[in-house]
Amino acid sequence: MKNLKIFPKMFIQIFSVLAIIIILVHLLVFFLFPKKYLESRKEEITSKANEISANLDKKDLSYIEKSLDFYSENSEIKAFVRDKNRSNEVKIKKDLNIDMDSKNNSLIIEEREISTNNGEKVYLQFISTADMQKDAKNLSFKFLPFSLLISFLFSIVVSLVYAKSIKNNIQEIKNITDKMMSLDRDAKLIVDSKNEVGQLKDQINALYLTLLNSIDSLEIKNKEILKLEKLKYDFFRGASHELKTPLASLKIILENMKYNIGKYKNRDLYIENCIGIVDGLSQNISQILTVSSLENLRDDEEVLLINKLMKDVIEKYRVLANQKNIKISNNLSNEEIYIGKTALKIILSNLMSNAVKYTEESGLINIGIKENYFFIENTFKNDKDLDLEKIFEVNFDANKENSNGLGLYIVRNLLSNYKFEYKAERKDSFFIFKIKLKKINK
Repeated sequence: MKNLKIFPKMFIQIFSVLAIIIILVHLLVFFLFPKKYLESRKEEITSKANEISANLDKKDLSYIEKSLDFYSENSEIKAFVRDKNRSNEVKIKKDLNIDMDSKNNSLIIEEREISTNNGEKVYLQFISTADMQKDAKNLSFKFLPFSLLISFLFSIVVSLVYAKSIKNNIQEIKNITDKMMSLDRDAKLIVDSKNEVGQLKDQINALYLTLLNSIDSLEIKNKEILKLEKLKYDFFRGASHELKTPLASLKIILENMKYNIGKYKNRDLYIENCIGIVDGLSQNISQILTVSSLENLRDDEEVLLINKLMKDVIEKYRVLANQKNIKISNNLSNEEIYIGKTALKIILSNLMSNAVKYTEESGLINIGIKENYFFIENTFKNDKDLDLEKIFEVNFDANKENSNGLGLYIVRNLLSNYKFEYKAERKDSFFIFKIKLKKINK
């Protein structure tokens, strides 16, 4: 039974229950019917006795006797005029068809008093005797087989329909869950009821939807991880060049100074150059450490006042700007941006560092908002060879003042990470870096 499939198993179980109920009901009818049949027979004799007595009242005695004889010959109920002398005895004038071998014979006697046409009183006796149990059983056997057959046929139909209904629901769930296992996004169970089966289908649909959402979320995170890994690879590839090139230059200068070769005999001048190279290396190492933590700058967005952080950054570079007589004009007021606080500090610091570094003596740095763009612009030497598309790449050249390092590379990655649009422009004698502000939903 345990190894049967759901349809034959459900059919056998349902049919067995219905069959047991049908058999019990029919057995109950079979054993209770004789008693009910006897009561019905008594009511029938009483009714017939009342009817015949009323019809024979005030009739001639001979007519009464002939009528009773005629009725007795054509009916199972026997009717007689009672003997006057023996009131406690029943005189049987004709055969009553009694089965003497039966132990379940029943005798029913009804007596009525009527008057003849000359006023004489007579007593009519109506007698019925039969094996009631036998008659009831015979009558039962006439209809019970048909009743049993119809009941079993009905049970088979009900069992088939019910078992098929359950099997179809389970088969539908199995077919759809097979599609769900293959991650078919269109797979969905049709919920057409509010019973337990409908609730189960609805729960499976909700579970599958949750699974798909989790898979989508994981795919997005995987893409972000792959993108981050690529960025880290590109960064460290560029950073290695960023470190190796100044180290090689530093080694060449020191070796030439050691052996007093050519111009490197002027040690004071080239010691100052070495210190500058070391300072650049220190800054690059600091930026590398900053970039190594970029992967943690996720899901930390908040609404920030740009001017509040910008003031701190300006103060940080105030001394360097004063050394070059650079004027800094901050036109920010209460503008807001939706981004991570740490990321915004790094972006503003790198942009300000580049602006101070590449602004010539007595130059100008402007900071503000225009046409929904935050911008930092600084005056610079009109270098026609400046390639705006390559300024975000890591490129170090010890022989060029305008070589670009990690600053804008870090800015680009952070802005891309938070999905901000940005662009660099050259206008007249100004280099301008712009960040498009996004609408903040409060």
